[in-house]
Amino acid sequence: MVDLPTLQSNWQITIGVFATSVVAHEAGHFLVAGLEDAEPYFDGLTVKYHNSDNSDRQNLRLSSAGFQAQWLVSEYAFLRLNSDSLEPRQSAWNTGLVLGHLGITAAYLTFLGDHEDGDVEGIAAATGLSNGEVLALITLPALLDTWRLFGNNTPRWASWVSPGYKALGISAVWNF
Repeated sequence: MVDLPTLQSNWQITIGVFATSVVAHEAGHFLVAGLEDAEPYFDGLTVKYHNSDNSDRQNLRLSSAGFQAQWLVSEYAFLRLNSDSLEPRQSAWNTGLVLGHLGITAAYLTFLGDHEDGDVEGIAAATGLSNGEVLALITLPALLDTWRLFGNNTPRWASWVSPGYKALGISAVWNF
């Protein structure tokens, strides 16, 4: 799906939108905080909440909000990337959105997974899962999306399983 010459000629767009994906992830926390009547603030690069006596349900929603946002944004980007009438700049833009999702997931898998105030730690504390189990749960859609973005002749089922998995994950959070 990725057209490397298009990305190379529009690399500034792709890199800029990659950064926008990080903003979307953090905006997800603020959006859900508004829905949950939490009071978000930045402590360095970490989003924290003044109301620290949240229930496990609220903590799960707040901690997973960034992943929910990046999953929704990446699916929007895949819809656009599958369009036949996409211009090179639009392709670079939407590829950047997916790469942002993959990069954020990679950051959690490599060095943020055990951060004491991180999303994975918050999800684990709220659900009783281990950090490793939470990381496994966020890794599956990232692996499928990597295949969807970079694979040649990716099977059609991958384009159904990944968004379905994301939808089930988001549904599980909101029904916890």
